[in-house]
Amino acid sequence: MTTTSTGTPAGLSVRGIIKRYSGVSVLHGVSVDVRPGDVVGLVGHNGAGKSTLLRTIAGATTPDGGQIVVDGRAATIDSPAAAIDAGIATVYQELSLLPNLTVAQNVYLGDERSRGGLLRRDEMRAGARKLVESFGLDVDVERKLGDYPVATRQMLEIAVATHRDAKYLLLDEPTTSLEGGQVERLLDMVRSLAADRGLGIVFVDHKLDELYAVCNRVVALVDGRVRIDARVDEVSRHDVVAAIAGDEAAEMDDRLRAGDAPTQATHAAQVETDEADAAAPVADVRRWLPDASRGPRLEVRDLHAPGVHGVSLTAEPGRVLGLYGLVGAGRTEVMRALVGLAPVTGGSVLLDGRPYRPGTPARAQRAGVVYVTEERKSDGIVPKLDSPMNVALPVLRRYRRAGLLDKRRMLRDADDLLGQLRVRGDVHGPVVSLSGGNQQKVLLARAIAQRPRVLLLDEPTKGVDLGVKAEIHRIVRSLAHDAGLTVLLVSSEEEEICEVADDIVVVSHGRSTGAQVPAEHRTPQALRLAAWAAA
Repeated sequence: MTTTSTGTPAGLSVRGIIKRYSGVSVLHGVSVDVRPGDVVGLVGHNGAGKSTLLRTIAGATTPDGGQIVVDGRAATIDSPAAAIDAGIATVYQELSLLPNLTVAQNVYLGDERSRGGLLRRDEMRAGARKLVESFGLDVDVERKLGDYPVATRQMLEIAVATHRDAKYLLLDEPTTSLEGGQVERLLDMVRSLAADRGLGIVFVDHKLDELYAVCNRVVALVDGRVRIDARVDEVSRHDVVAAIAGDEAAEMDDRLRAGDAPTQATHAAQVETDEADAAAPVADVRRWLPDASRGPRLEVRDLHAPGVHGVSLTAEPGRVLGLYGLVGAGRTEVMRALVGLAPVTGGSVLLDGRPYRPGTPARAQRAGVVYVTEERKSDGIVPKLDSPMNVALPVLRRYRRAGLLDKRRMLRDADDLLGQLRVRGDVHGPVVSLSGGNQQKVLLARAIAQRPRVLLLDEPTKGVDLGVKAEIHRIVRSLAHDAGLTVLLVSSEEEEICEVADDIVVVSHGRSTGAQVPAEHRTPQALRLAAWAAA
């Protein structure tokens, strides 16, 4: 890293950053300042440029124009190592520490202490203990990182990131996999790092409650440009939502915050409204779906599998069944068992009254049961392939004739699906270059291409902005209500379950609790109470 004095005061200053991919500009002269002790919230719709800006500051992406100034000196940050040398640490949404190493080994990974060619293990263990204790973390540094829950690992990521004298910390959606008290504990950690240690922090988040609770400034990006840059006490939440997602989304957000959550009546009204809104993108994908007008009735009785200890549910064709519970309740494990990713060890599953034992994902697919994973980057997309190929991968056999791949027909069909789902960005470049929300739409397109009869969706709007979330909600409801699919939806967001699901099952400790939320009381608060009562 090289630096040149600019005479400006202490702080991290991003000036006029420009970034293009394949000739398309994604950042248009973005400027942001972060002072010591600041927590700057960075928000924007998917594709607005948040991740690109973060990766540019972190040295993972080289800008095409602009300047980064660190403590008054222009810095050439052309690699992650250069960013670390400049005092900039980054914690990405996907955890990067190694679960098979101990906590102490992760703390000193790449910075091992040695003498005479021998590792000074006692010194590193002592240093790691001092670090975790300074953050109030109750962990054994000699245990493997993978032994700890996601919430603890997330806080350890932050602790390790600040270990090498970081002065500025970039956090990319740090609470995505957390809930309740776990979120508040992480926010307390962020507050302490800013107030007590004087770190300047960039906090990327799409949950505005968290942003307003921990940040002193908010920067809203819209289409690669700064639309809002203000203190949180100077700009309303309504104005932020309106800037990034439009007035209609802002009004919906206002209603939800006022407690006007969907009841049975408002849910039905929302479905009617969505039929008109979503008709264009969803009606055209129906030709991909099975000829049968209705999906099968899915009956699960006393299901046992790894992490599942007696779940019973009935999913009806043409309806969305919501599976709700606290993190670790066993919701994902139910999905994995139903699609053949985990062995069913007990209980029974019936599809239209016939025994169903998936065994493998391929067998589940042949039965018309298709799963969209929660972990789109690690288990979903193939990063280096383009979007059409990602869509077509599970159905390549459909396009083979005489041993040859009819690539033209494959691309035509995939492009059609991507267009119907309004995937934005360069779909013929690597899919990893798309925003998270558009990557999620690619996975939905892949699922539809498999002509499902039962669709299992695990956190389908995780890490996406309000605008894309609303689009996905409309698509999911229409696939059930219009196309007749049987849909199971897992979500950690009570508002999402209340808005999208027709029926709700609460899961706790791997069991369906029997807790029913009356339709007339279908509110996030009531659902949350049911989950905690069962915990």
